[in-house]
Amino acid sequence: MTWKANTHKKFDIFETATRSAADTHLLGSTLATWIPVPSVILLQGALGTGKTTLTRGIAHGLGLNDPSRVSSPSFALVNIYEGDCRIYHVDLYRLSGDRELYTTGIDDFLGVDGVSVVEWSDRLVFPVEAAFKVELRDGGGDLRLFRIFCDQRLGMRASYLATCIGNGTKIRKTTAKGRAFRKFSV
Repeated sequence: MTWKANTHKKFDIFETATRSAADTHLLGSTLATWIPVPSVILLQGALGTGKTTLTRGIAHGLGLNDPSRVSSPSFALVNIYEGDCRIYHVDLYRLSGDRELYTTGIDDFLGVDGVSVVEWSDRLVFPVEAAFKVELRDGGGDLRLFRIFCDQRLGMRASYLATCIGNGTKIRKTTAKGRAFRKFSV
């Protein structure tokens, strides 16, 4: 499979926060409503910032009947769930090199089949076209801060997503090079 970076890609950037694991789950479920299939969601954040909780919400939003089954695949590297589509939950935290990445078979399904949610996506050794990239930060206590990069090719969905997330969400239209075109609040 050949991977190609799109340096002219435009993103909507949403910044929001959750105050509990239940809110993070709900955010994931809301994101799932707008995920095209096949698709890739790249997650980046330190340990304990809510990546697996967000993934649990995404899986629930994609029709997984029992989202409590979603657990971090730190040792298995890839867990597969069946919802309305196949859901690949990938955790690259324990990878020790490029060779190990390819033994996961990730290049067979990433962006080709179902929805792939990749934790520790900064460890990918090739660029990936993603519908969403999510940066997570711990805000102290149960507060989690999210920066969600949404591919503008999702069209009106991106604006509606901000409305679904709620008031106080900041939206910026930008390119991969970081030039802001428009800034407004919902």
